[in-house]
Amino acid sequence: MKKIILSALALILLAFLVSCEDSALPDLPEMDESMDVDAFEIGDEDATPGSESEPDEENGGNDADNQETPDSESPDSEKPDTETPYETPETPDEEVSEHEIAASHLIVATVGGYDVPMSGHVYYAKDEKLDTFKEIPVDGGMGSSDGADLNAAAWENGFAVVGRHDSSSLYFFTRNFEFEQEIQVKPDTYINMQDMVHNPFKDEFIVSALNFDTDSKTVFSNKLFIFKKDSPETASTLEISDNESASPAKMKVVGKKLFVALQNLENNTSAKGEIAVVDLENYSVERITLPTTNPTGKIEYNKNVDKNHIYLTTTGNWKQGDGALLQVNIDTYEVKKVLSESEEENNILDGDFVDLSIADNGDFYIIFSNNILYNDNSLLLYKPKEGNISKIDSKINAFAANPIDYSSVSGKIYYFVDEKSDTYLKSFDTKTKADEKILLDFGPAALRVKYDYK
Repeated sequence: MKKIILSALALILLAFLVSCEDSALPDLPEMDESMDVDAFEIGDEDATPGSESEPDEENGGNDADNQETPDSESPDSEKPDTETPYETPETPDEEVSEHEIAASHLIVATVGGYDVPMSGHVYYAKDEKLDTFKEIPVDGGMGSSDGADLNAAAWENGFAVVGRHDSSSLYFFTRNFEFEQEIQVKPDTYINMQDMVHNPFKDEFIVSALNFDTDSKTVFSNKLFIFKKDSPETASTLEISDNESASPAKMKVVGKKLFVALQNLENNTSAKGEIAVVDLENYSVERITLPTTNPTGKIEYNKNVDKNHIYLTTTGNWKQGDGALLQVNIDTYEVKKVLSESEEENNILDGDFVDLSIADNGDFYIIFSNNILYNDNSLLLYKPKEGNISKIDSKINAFAANPIDYSSVSGKIYYFVDEKSDTYLKSFDTKTKADEKILLDFGPAALRVKYDYK
C-alpha cells in the first residue's frame, strides 16, 4: 500500500512539473505536452557519413531520350546514427544573390473533394491581410473531369496552381492575382503531378510527378517534365534516377541547384531515401542517399537561419516509427538526423513526420501525425538550441499538398485546422504568439507565401 501511495504522489508531482514546464510558453495555443530531446545547433557541423554522391555526365539537352545518364547512386550510409565532424563552408559555393523582398502575399488552393470534378478554387490575401481574403475566378474551375487535387507554386513574377491526381493541367496567374492561362503537360496522359518550380537560368518550368499512365498502365516515373511557357507541347523529360521506382515529389531551388525529393524507392521497401540534385544551368544530375525513406514534406530552406543546409521530413514506412527530420548540407551533401520518430507509447514523436517550416528565429514548426491518439495531427514547436519540443496546436489538417508555410515578412506561419466538419485557415505569429483564423468554403489543398521583389 505504501508503494502505491508513493507512486501516486510521484505521478502527481510529475504532472505538476510538466504543467510548470508548459507554462514557460503561456501564449502558445493548446500547449498540453512537451519533452526534451538532444539539443541541436542550427548549422551544426556534425553529419552522418556515407552520403557523398557522384555527378552524372553533363546532359546536352533536356530530353532524357537523347541522353545517357550513367549510374551515380550514392554509397549507403555505414552507420546513420554515427556523427562525424566536417567543415562547413562559410557560404555556399554557388550562392546566388536575391532581390530584396518588397511585399508578401498568401495563396490558398481548395477543393470540393478529390472525387468532385473541376472543384478547385484559388484565393489570395494581399499583403497577408486575411480580412481581404478573396477568390480569383477561373471559369470552369480547376482539376479534371474525374476530381480535383491541387498544389500551389510561386516564383518571382507569378504563381500557379498545379493539378495533381487525375489532372495534367497547370493554371498560371499574374503577380497581380489575375488568371492568365491553363497549360496541359502531356495532354490526354494521366500525370500525378506533385510540384512545380521555375528555372530562372533557362526561363523554363520543371514539374515533378509520382507516376503517369502509359497505354492505360500506371507506372512510376523517375523523370522530371521540363517545358517553356510559350511552347508546352515541346515538353521534354529529364531522368533523375536510375531507380525506376524513384518518384519525384517536392522540389526546392537553392541558388543554381534544384533539390528533388524522391519517394517510392524499391516500392516502399527500401530502408534508404534519395534526393536528386539538378544543376539548373546544364541539367546534370547528382544524387544524395538519405538514411530514411519517403521524404514527404517540403524541402525547407531558410537562409536567414542556416544558409548552408536544407531540411526535410521523411515519413519512412507509415506507422512504423522509422521517419526522421533531416539536415542536408547543400554543398557537401552530408546528411544528419536531427529528430527521429519514436515507437514509445505516449512519446510526443510516436507517429509520423509530415511537413515543416522554419521561422527566422530558428524555431521549427512541424506538422506531425500522431497515430496513437486516434490520428490526431499536431503542430509541434521544436526549439533546437534548447532541445525542447512541444505540442502547440491540434486537429491539424496534415494531408494537404502543402499544409504549412512561413512568411519572413510577417513572421507568421500558416496552416489548416479541422473542427468537426469545418476547415479553417489559421495564422500564428511567431513573434507575438497571436493567432487568427478564417473559415474556408471548401476543403484545403495547399497554401503558399508569395513574395514580390524590388
